Amino acid sequence: MFSPRKVDGSTLPSASNDLDRAPGNSQYGPSYQAASTVDRAKSNHSIVDECLTMKGDLESDGDILVRGKVIGNIKCKLLIVDVDALVEGGINAEDVVIRGRTKGVIDANRVKLEKSANVDSEICHSTFSAEEGARIKGSLKLRDDAKA
Repeated sequence: MFSPRKVDGSTLPSASNDLDRAPGNSQYGPSYQAASTVDRAKSNHSIVDECLTMKGDLESDGDILVRGKVIGNIKCKLLIVDVDALVEGGINAEDVVIRGRTKGVIDANRVKLEKSANVDSEICHSTFSAEEGARIKGSLKLRDDAKA
């Protein structure tokens, strides 16, 4: 059924920006499936796909890329809210990059709003940046690291 193939770097897809490559994606065939366990250990991330609406809280020790909708709280290391994505709920992360829409409290060390961001949130941060064109409705609060 399947011919044995040597698993080497040439059979794996190239890594692209912002968690675009999901380990275990069957389009790459059996050789990619065999190597995906090694990739999972190195790249600890999850993706909420554009056709998915998640209702409930998400928590990860790794990174989360949201391309669809999440109705609930998210806790992770790096959260990326993609262009057409929506997060309604609290966000607690080390780093947050927002390209889409958010509603709720954002608590993160570093927050970056890209030009397509539409944010209706209270943002508690240590470092904050926003590109021209980003829309913000809410408030910005600098973290008081002395209390932490």
